[in-house]
Formats: sequence, C-alpha cells, structure tokens
Amino acid sequence: MKNIEQLWKSRLESYYGELRKYLRYMLNDHFLFVLVFGLGALLYYYSGWVKTLDETFPAPFIMAVTLGALLAWSPVYTFLMRADTVFLLPLEEKMNSYFQKAIRTSFFSQIYLLIAGLAFFMPMYAQVKGSSAQSFFLLLLVLVGLKIWNLHIRWYVLKQQERESHLGDLAIRFILNGVLLYFLFSSSNLLFVGAVAVIMIGYLIYFKKAAERMTLKWETLVDLEEKRMAAFYRLANLFTDVPHLKGTVKRRQWLDPLLERLPFSQTSTYAFLFRRTFVRTSEYFGLFVRLTVIAALAIGFSDQVILQLIIALLFIYLTGFQLLPMIRRHELKIWVSLYPVSTTEKREALLQLLGRLLIIQATVFGIVAAISQTLTQGGLVLVAGLLLVFVFVKLYAPSRLKKMEEL
Repeated sequence: MKNIEQLWKSRLESYYGELRKYLRYMLNDHFLFVLVFGLGALLYYYSGWVKTLDETFPAPFIMAVTLGALLAWSPVYTFLMRADTVFLLPLEEKMNSYFQKAIRTSFFSQIYLLIAGLAFFMPMYAQVKGSSAQSFFLLLLVLVGLKIWNLHIRWYVLKQQERESHLGDLAIRFILNGVLLYFLFSSSNLLFVGAVAVIMIGYLIYFKKAAERMTLKWETLVDLEEKRMAAFYRLANLFTDVPHLKGTVKRRQWLDPLLERLPFSQTSTYAFLFRRTFVRTSEYFGLFVRLTVIAALAIGFSDQVILQLIIALLFIYLTGFQLLPMIRRHELKIWVSLYPVSTTEKREALLQLLGRLLIIQATVFGIVAAISQTLTQGGLVLVAGLLLVFVFVKLYAPSRLKKMEEL
C-alpha cells in the first residue's frame, strides 16, 4: 500500500509540474492583459443586457442546459501511462485507494468551472426570478452534490468496454442533470425535484452494483488520459513549442494556388516553408479558421460598434499572437539549418505571412460588420483592424520573434 501511495504522489507532482511548466508561457503578461480586457468588456455589456430582461426570459432553461452539460462532462484524471497496462495490472486489487484519490482530484480540478458558471448566470437569474445572494450558496451546494454523483457514475461506466455505453451514459446524465436543475431553478414543486433525485440515486446504485462484477479496462483508461493530455498540449502549443505534441498534417490541395504565386528563388525559401506549414498543419490552419469564424459570428450578432471593435481587435491580436510559435516549428529538423538563408529573412517571411493572414481576418470582420449593421460601422471595424495589424506586425511581433528564437 505504501508503494501505491508513493506512486499517486509522484504522478500528481509530475502532472502539476507539467502544468506549471507550460502555464507560465500561456499566462504571460500580454495574454493576461488581453484576457482581462476582453473579460471586462464582456462583463460590462453582459451587465447592461441583464437589466433589459424580464420574468418571461427563459433563464432557468438556459442555466439548466449549460450547467447540466458542465456536470455531465466529468472526466476522471487517473494519470495512468501506457506502461501501467503491464506493470500495474497485477496490482489492480490494491489500486482502490489510488483511484479514489483520482476521483477526489478530478472533483477539485473541475469544480471551479461550476462555480464560475453559476456566478456568471446569477445576475441573470436574480433579474428574472428575483432571488437573493443566499440562493447562490444553496445552488452551489446542489451542484457540488451533482458533481460528485457524475464523477462516481463516470468511473463505474469506464469499466464497461462498449463505446455505446459511454455515450448513452453521457446523454442520460446530461438529461437527469438538466431536468433536476430546471425544476430547481424554476422553483417547481419539490416533489418533482425529489422524484428526479430518487431516479439519480437508483441510477448510481445500478452502475455501482454492475461495476463490482467487472475489472478495470486499462487500455481505455490510458487512451482517455493520453487524449486529455494531448488536448492540453495542443492548447499549450499555441504559445510555445511542445515536444510531446504530435501534430496532424493534411494535404489541402485546394490551397495550392497560395504557394504557386511565390517566385522560385532563394529568398522565397522560408516564405514557401511557412505557407506550406500554415496550409497543411491543423494546429495553425484550424486555429485561424476557428478564431475567424467565432469572431465573425460575434460581430454579426452585435449591434454596438464599440463591442464590435473590441471583438475584432481582441481576436486579431489572439490570432497573431498564437501564430508566432510557427517560427520554431522546424528548428529541430537538421535540414532546415542547411538553408543558405539568414535568420532575418526567416523572420521577415513569417511576418509577411502573418500580415497577410491578419489583413484577411480584419477584412472579414469589416465585411461582416457592414452587412449586419451599416457601412460606417464596417468601415470603422476594418480601419481599426488594419491599424492593429500594422502595429502588431511592424512593432510588436519582430521583438517577440527575436525573444522566441533566443530561447
């Protein structure tokens, strides 16, 4: 048992050490400034929007669906590795304390999302239902109990191999969470809340009994843990180079015309490399498309020019900032060092690509603002976006790239 306790402690320390190592790059001063600025703008307009609501607004339904989904998403962090499927398999009967700690750690690692979500929705809920601050703590207590329920059932279901069982359980837990929360938020009769609670208790007992007859599915647990860490590494890779990450590459032949326009010369070496990297690598191409689409939708649904400007400038900065690590994408490949091209030309090639991509993004935002509102608002968004692109590419990005090359 002592060895199991030491194993858990070492895995937990290793995990948090890995988080700290990459979070210091992700939560740098510039990104935190933009994040705080964007969050402040969102909360400011959110508070103004809340004041316009009346008792007919479906706040209980929105809260039940959103918080129910957050509760249903309850992964268990086991910190298992591929080698554990061989070396820890004989110790399965002695691993109960290890996995109980895994469930507790998962709870404390995920509860902050529920607290933040409930805190975000409380002004809307108070405006519609006229509730007091005391109801926040009562609702939070219910969410804590539901989170524990979801985590334990998730653990029991993981002992079943069939993927259909996992998906079915996810859907059922989402429905039960949502229905109970809806009855609670809408101040329905407590008998309805109690009836759903009884069903949930029976659901828990059923899977607990079923899990007692099953063994751990080690391959499934390891696969889930690897996917979870890969998701974190993909996020961290937007800010710094991550050796653990295995990127995906797609041909995207339909984008070849972007490469054919480059002259066949030595000075175009890195321009071709970076364009090909952007087009074929899912991390960068997917990032650019996702951020552009999300911002365009937000701008399209907004009718206030100030909010449109904030969204456009915020997403242009985020896109440019998260494409900067492309400068180090190929530095571990020895053939790149054979290029008879200076680092200055390498830097200029990336800056040129960034400038064109951000100009495209600023133009899309301007067009969307013009279509959804007026040509004047679209022009303001476009001009402000192009000014930020100029400042970012000419003033901020060059010094940032130099620092990244020196690391």
